[in-house]
Amino acid sequence: MTEKPFSGNKYIQIFLGVIVTLAVFAALKISKDVMIPLVLSFFCYLLFTPLLRRLDRLHVPKVVSVIFVMALLLCIFVAAGWFIVITVNTLADLVPFYIEKVVSLDRLLTSRASTLIELPEGASFLSILPVNWSSIAISSLTSISNKFFSIAKVALLVYIFVLFLLLERQSVIPKLLAAIPRNKGMKVAVMFERITRQTSKYLLLKVVISAFTGGLFFLTAVVTGLDLPILWGVLAFIFNFIPSIGSVIVTTMVIIMSLIQFAPDWTNVFYVAILAISTQMILGNIIDPRLQGGQLNLSPFVILVSLSLWGFIWGLPGMFIAVPLTSVLQILCANIKSLRPVAILISNGKSYQRETAKQKALERYLRKQDKLKRGEHPTAEHINEAQEKEAHEDYHKGDFVLPENFGDKK
Repeated sequence: MTEKPFSGNKYIQIFLGVIVTLAVFAALKISKDVMIPLVLSFFCYLLFTPLLRRLDRLHVPKVVSVIFVMALLLCIFVAAGWFIVITVNTLADLVPFYIEKVVSLDRLLTSRASTLIELPEGASFLSILPVNWSSIAISSLTSISNKFFSIAKVALLVYIFVLFLLLERQSVIPKLLAAIPRNKGMKVAVMFERITRQTSKYLLLKVVISAFTGGLFFLTAVVTGLDLPILWGVLAFIFNFIPSIGSVIVTTMVIIMSLIQFAPDWTNVFYVAILAISTQMILGNIIDPRLQGGQLNLSPFVILVSLSLWGFIWGLPGMFIAVPLTSVLQILCANIKSLRPVAILISNGKSYQRETAKQKALERYLRKQDKLKRGEHPTAEHINEAQEKEAHEDYHKGDFVLPENFGDKK
């Protein structure tokens, strides 16, 4: 007589899984000085993967492809460093001017508020703040200058990691097939290929959309006369990589800057606000989802949670790479049988809604067919409607299915 497995084993496994997950997150937070450059280099490699594949199809020698990509990456890093230095120096020179502008705006708002409510003599909005905001602005610029060398160190590590990833890109799949048993090696190789393809296409599309966003913010600043148009274009490009929150941050910064610069001329402030909000609404809510095709398949709530989680673990860099990291984790969970429910739970669930609608339409059709057999004659219009729904409704097996045509038009 065999004994049944103890029912508490399942809960013990879940508890151990939670403990292991927390331990992994703690290790990632402790080792962030090493892990951040490593993960950033991996995503840089994925970003250049479509270009490398195009060069391979053109029969460009591998060495030439690697040299070209590394030269392009070096140009990007040098341009970013030059931009940081120039911007910090420019802002340091303009800080006294903008301090006067802020004080003038504070006087204007205080005088307008005093006509509506009674304020103590000499009171102002800035006096309510418990901190010296001007000193904070100057110290922030100083801290950016002091962190420049640490940023350069991270960029150097990323550059070296990307170089070695490019040199070994042809041997990854053969090594996986050789290291893992034959029956599982092919599955792991296919999973790695899908992760590479899906993440690289997401990053490429995100770069293109962010470039358009930055260009439109730059044009907005030029047309309205807002100071530092290049800065706002670059910030819009960078913060667009942070879903939902990034667009709100950069739009709010631009509107506040227009208030400081143009008040009491509210016309230009209105133009800046309308153009900035319209850009984010059109590109972020219409064009971006249409181009992405919803193929990342992540719940909006999960995206916000991942932003908070990776932001807590790795700070600002973690927020920039939170979405592709979560997408990679979803693919891994989808290909591990015991973790497949996790992949389903963090998906957006749209395909399950379509599946439910499909099943309901099919049930209605079968009920009508049953009535027809029993002599209860439904109208021809109802039968045709049910058959048309059943014929044209798309059927999806689940959100965790990995699409081969990510980013393509349906």
